[in-house]
Amino acid sequence: MYSLINFRSGLIKEIQNLHIKRRNLREEIRNLTERIKITRDSLNKGYQVFKDTRSTRSENLSKIRELRTKMNPLEESLKKIEKNIILRDGDNLAERLKAADWKLQTEKITKEEEKNLVETIKDLESKLRKWKKVNTARAEISKLRAEMSKYKSNLDKISRSNESVEKELDSGKDRLTSDVKTRDQLFKEMEEINQDIAELEKSITKSDEQITELKNKRLILINDTRNIEIETVKSKEKEMLKKAKEAAKEKVSKGEKLTFDELKLAFDEE
Repeated sequence: MYSLINFRSGLIKEIQNLHIKRRNLREEIRNLTERIKITRDSLNKGYQVFKDTRSTRSENLSKIRELRTKMNPLEESLKKIEKNIILRDGDNLAERLKAADWKLQTEKITKEEEKNLVETIKDLESKLRKWKKVNTARAEISKLRAEMSKYKSNLDKISRSNESVEKELDSGKDRLTSDVKTRDQLFKEMEEINQDIAELEKSITKSDEQITELKNKRLILINDTRNIEIETVKSKEKEMLKKAKEAAKEKVSKGEKLTFDELKLAFDEE
């Protein structure tokens, strides 16, 4: 029985160790679950950034296409009219037109000179209109290009931001996969521990039953032994009483003096 009790004590110690191990596993799982939640939240934010930047990128591309649509006709028109137009000649043309017009109005000139001067004025006015048109077109194109450059710069910023976010997402996905895999393994280990504990508890229950059975058998044996001892004592007492009676009766037959107890024994019919 003592070996069985020692065996039971060993089982209890083993269960205690398994409970400690399971408690440590639960703590690890709790920490991993918290880290997984943080990683998932971070990934969701990253995906939202991607979604937002995709929308922003689409808006910037749309603006660039819109500006390109405006700029293309201007550039085509400019190609047709800017030949032989020197940008710095604008002021010169205006001065020449002003001088010709002044001469026409203030000076006395011949009809031939007047005719030539009128043609010169017409030519200067035509060149000045073309110059103004070219200058306006170039200014508009320059403005459109500057605006387009701003949106292209936005696209570059979005691309750099996406590259950074993408690296964080890749790192986060790797970390998430690793943590989930580790947690699943810990869950498996904890399930195995639960099964081991259940088996050990069954063994302890069986040991308890066996110990109880042995205790009961021992108690029965002790009781049986005690009964045997009692019967032995009674038998001895009976034998001694018989001998005492015989001795008392012998004294009576011999006419010897008896004590009160001897008289009782001598005449006791039991």
